[in-house]
Amino acid sequence: MKRRDERFERQMGERNFLSYLGLELEDMRAGRARLSISYREELKQPMGLLHGGVLASLADAAVAVALRDMVEPDETFVTIELKINFLRPVTSGKVTAEARILKKGRRVAVGEVDIWREDQTLAAKSIVTYAILAP
Repeated sequence: MKRRDERFERQMGERNFLSYLGLELEDMRAGRARLSISYREELKQPMGLLHGGVLASLADAAVAVALRDMVEPDETFVTIELKINFLRPVTSGKVTAEARILKKGRRVAVGEVDIWREDQTLAAKSIVTYAILAP
C-alpha cells in the first residue's frame, strides 16, 4: 500500500528531474523509505536496459526520503558520495528501492539501499553518503 505524503507529492508535482523519472513513494518513516519506478522506454539505455543512472537516482532519492525526517527543519542535505553495484539488468516492470539510514551524525549521514526487480531478485545495491548543512 502506497503512503501519502504531501511534501513528497508537492515536490514530485514540480517540474524537476525526479518528477520526470516518475518516482512513487511506497512507504516512509524516520530512517527508512521505499520508493519505486516503472520501466519506460525513455529511461532505457541503447541495449534496452533501464539506464544505470536511473537506478542510481532512485537509490539517491530513497536515502534522501529516509533521512528527511531525521534532520532539523532548517537543515539541508546534499549527496557527497554514491556507490552502486549493478547486479541484474532491468528490462521491464517496476523496481523498488528500500533504503535505511545506517548512521546519522551531526554533519554526515550514510544510507544503504537495496533495489529489487519485480521478480523479487536484487537488481542493485547502493551506499549513499550525505552532508548535512547547517542553516
